Amino acid sequence: MPTQQAIQRWFNRTYSQKGLSYLRPPEFYSVFMEYLGVTHGDRLLDIGCGPGLLLQQALARGAFAHGADLSDSALAMVPDQAPGAHVSLCSGEALCWPNSFFDYVTCIGVFEHFLQPNRALDEMRRVVKPGGRICIMAPNSRTLKWQMESKVFRIHHEDSNEQASTLEAWRRIFLENGLAIERIYPDQWPAYVRRRRIFRSGAGSFATFGARTRRFTPLRFANQFVFILRP
Repeated sequence: MPTQQAIQRWFNRTYSQKGLSYLRPPEFYSVFMEYLGVTHGDRLLDIGCGPGLLLQQALARGAFAHGADLSDSALAMVPDQAPGAHVSLCSGEALCWPNSFFDYVTCIGVFEHFLQPNRALDEMRRVVKPGGRICIMAPNSRTLKWQMESKVFRIHHEDSNEQASTLEAWRRIFLENGLAIERIYPDQWPAYVRRRRIFRSGAGSFATFGARTRRFTPLRFANQFVFILRP
């Protein structure tokens, strides 16, 4: 298992070499605002915020946007991507905010990298307000995509501690850590990209597509799972 310092070096190197191309485009992050119902004046924390693409969407809703990340290379890009956001160089397993400070906490494509996921969940529960909500996106280990990427192409690097699990296992982790599961969505971005290639301008916005599109395949086959949780 890598150390926290090794994970930090991996992300610094990745952001320095790839920049924004490492991530999905800014439009992707709009759907999480829909799932949570973020509105003007809400206070949101994005754990593993990277260069601030989700924070950009929160600011567009009139929210107070805060971010935490281990990578100073990623945080150096935040002023360009999300001017007005407040970010800190700190771990999701030791957040540098007071108790009950945020209406919403997001953790998108980051939870699977934590060395101490239970401690990270404790921290999320600590900083979110009573009645607030937590949104976590985590990968599905059962998909052919994950199997090929991890075992054949070796895309998922051990240095970044990137893990995946099944729907049942992720659900169990959250429940055992005292979180109530309000809703589980599939990752709709791959389907949206396919639709946009076919219909182009008729695809609509991703925020609308991701929040309203009906699911025709079982949730357990989703590329990734988006959990909406309550403390």
